[in-house]
Amino acid sequence: MKIGFSVATSDVSTEKLPAQQGEFAANLDVLSELGYDGVEVSIRQPKNLDLDELQIDVEKRNLEVASIHTAAIGFQDKIWLCHPDKSIRDEALIRLKGSLDAAAFFGVDVIIGSFRGQLLDGEGREESLSWMHEAFKEGADYAAKVGSTVLFEPQTRFYINFGLTTQDGVEFAKSIDSPGMGLILDTFHMNIEDVSFSKSIFDSKDYLKYLQMSDSNRLYPGGGHVPWREVISSLKAIDFSGYLSLQCLMEPDFKTAAKLGINHLRSLL
Repeated sequence: MKIGFSVATSDVSTEKLPAQQGEFAANLDVLSELGYDGVEVSIRQPKNLDLDELQIDVEKRNLEVASIHTAAIGFQDKIWLCHPDKSIRDEALIRLKGSLDAAAFFGVDVIIGSFRGQLLDGEGREESLSWMHEAFKEGADYAAKVGSTVLFEPQTRFYINFGLTTQDGVEFAKSIDSPGMGLILDTFHMNIEDVSFSKSIFDSKDYLKYLQMSDSNRLYPGGGHVPWREVISSLKAIDFSGYLSLQCLMEPDFKTAAKLGINHLRSLL
């Protein structure tokens, strides 16, 4: 298993995003100094990315791109895959496919958490569920074509209103029925919604490709009460070999959180 950290490109600026923001290259320097394997790149406008320059910036620091993360597209630009305005849904698909092209360039996958949007309440719920399904189906099929995967992230009810538990995520992935569809789990959301860390990891093993790591209070791993030994031992039991990527609050500051988090995870691997 490799360890990464979520860092946003320099054009991202939103308080809602639990990724390190600011000067991208300077943030990479911190990860490199601390011995991270890779960086989860949080983006908002894939068409503006210079992928060759990004690759150079990452590789010269002995890092690699771990994944492409999409939450800033919704948080900053108010673009979501599921939305009553078709023009917003269409733009979201354009950005998803652009994100998948970028991910394919690096041989990694695209994370979709809050970027999926919200289902409508009441009578509109079924129609909006069809928008959600169609977006993921088109995205996953496109991912398979270009050599990437769409990773669906179950999230707590305090963030989203569809796909709360790991088991919800597995059922949704099954319904998409595409080789370009997978799952990411986030320990912060699991701690709220799931009955058991180990059960969820075993239940999702056929789709699980990536994990975001933060503690029960959204701090770095080791800063709360998530049972990290259970998490790591369960991942080892299913022969998981993907990334464990920190996406946490930058408290007391970015460098300290990154240092304490990687030290805690390394002690368990």
